Amino acid sequence: MTSTVEPPAAAVADLLRDYWELADKQRKTLDQYRDADGDLKDGVLTDYDDSRTTTAIEASDFLDGVMEQLAALVPLLDGIPMTVPGQWHKRLTVTTGQLDDAAREAFTSGQCHAMARALSEATGWPMAVLVEPECSYDPDQCSYGDVVEDVCACQLVHMVVLRPDGSLIDINGAHAPGAVPGATGLIAVEADEALWRFVSSSPHWRRPALAVARTFVKPLLSTLPATA
Repeated sequence: MTSTVEPPAAAVADLLRDYWELADKQRKTLDQYRDADGDLKDGVLTDYDDSRTTTAIEASDFLDGVMEQLAALVPLLDGIPMTVPGQWHKRLTVTTGQLDDAAREAFTSGQCHAMARALSEATGWPMAVLVEPECSYDPDQCSYGDVVEDVCACQLVHMVVLRPDGSLIDINGAHAPGAVPGATGLIAVEADEALWRFVSSSPHWRRPALAVARTFVKPLLSTLPATA
């Protein structure tokens, strides 16, 4: 099944413009090593390979950004089976927009950060991370410094959003502070953009399946009790 939703033409044009500018710049960088026939000049192979490595990394980073923007521009349709990375590198299959046990497992066991981000985008409620008082798996991570004030990476357990009434929201619904299933008694620390960048790139967290998570925002919000 493919989406028939057309993304805004101006946004796509901006992405194409940025791609062509990058492609022209990289072409210019590599052309200096070629002769008029397009063959490599003598004695430049090492420098050419170094430049190729640099441009490949640059292109990879650009592609990651473009795909994130396209995923935001073109929402996934409901009813599509999608596989997302879970804890311990498991592969978990969910059906977009279908809030069932499979979705709850995926967005509790490895994709809680994606769900928190998607909810925060849609509602404006801030993200938060539940933290353990001590490191749970690798105390050496604390030697690298705090990811949140007085909190190091190995204390991060689960991500939620903070609803204005004080409830903590995750894929399983609304919870009182300290009563999130699987993280009972843990305190919630508000997460900023720096923490999100850390979590979304850390090898101890899985790639956030944001596009998939966004399909569960509406059905999840519809199950929440009204605020006082």
